Amino acid sequence: MEQDDQNGRLYPVEYALKEVINSYYHAYHTEGEPVVRHFSPNLEITMIFNFGTAVRGSFGSTAPKDEIKQGIFVIGPLRKMLNFELRPGADAISINFKLNGFYRLFKIPLNELDGESIYNAERLTDQYNFAALWKELSGMSNIEARLLMISNYVKTFMDENDDAVQPLLSGEHYFYNPVIQPVKAIAADAQLTERTIQLRFQKYTGYSPKELLRFLRFKTVIDKLMTEQDREVNLFEIVLDFGYHDQSHLIKDFQHFLGTTPQYFIKRLNDKEFCVAGRGLKSQGQ
Repeated sequence: MEQDDQNGRLYPVEYALKEVINSYYHAYHTEGEPVVRHFSPNLEITMIFNFGTAVRGSFGSTAPKDEIKQGIFVIGPLRKMLNFELRPGADAISINFKLNGFYRLFKIPLNELDGESIYNAERLTDQYNFAALWKELSGMSNIEARLLMISNYVKTFMDENDDAVQPLLSGEHYFYNPVIQPVKAIAADAQLTERTIQLRFQKYTGYSPKELLRFLRFKTVIDKLMTEQDREVNLFEIVLDFGYHDQSHLIKDFQHFLGTTPQYFIKRLNDKEFCVAGRGLKSQGQ
């Protein structure tokens, strides 16, 4: 277990699925007034298994409004902050997939998903009987038993990586080296064109290399703020430390990913409203 609060718990993933799933998160609410939580964008695909009351969700700065009813749903790649409202009786599990992990299960080009829609899993593919899986899971009360069944289900139907995705996985480390142009480096290693690498990125992950680079820088800012919550934040210091042009450039990224300002984000952080389901995009060796 990596994170626990009054309305949710983050669970680790067994070793056999480390290259496919980033984390499991159990969201719940037993009684009292509805509570709103905000999930950091992570560019990952998320599957939601909802067993309880309908959960209201939205993206960016929009208030929760779209209802996620009982069943299995898919969201992503998560480019903007996900907001959700939990009402009494809420009981949902989310699975965050790494990189091409979702593709290995569904075989759906991820550039066909828009990142701001909630898809019914049954309608995305007719390969699996998700209704039967949900029914069996809903009859269980133990969260660990549910997670074990989900893990076994994924392992049963998970395909091997396509040969075409291997250069992307092998070159993933280039994105964490600021002095290297990752697309050019991956293309050179694989003896492919840069355009081919860009198209494969879109197919297997649902986003572009340029989007990933922008997100990774912003993620380091969020990680810093989360680890230094008790310290007064100096935005000018963040601008210098993370290579932003100026303060307005930093604010623009906050608006793009979270739909809010740095100051308001910090307030949400201090009020314990902000959650991180999955701490990175790396496919291996986290």
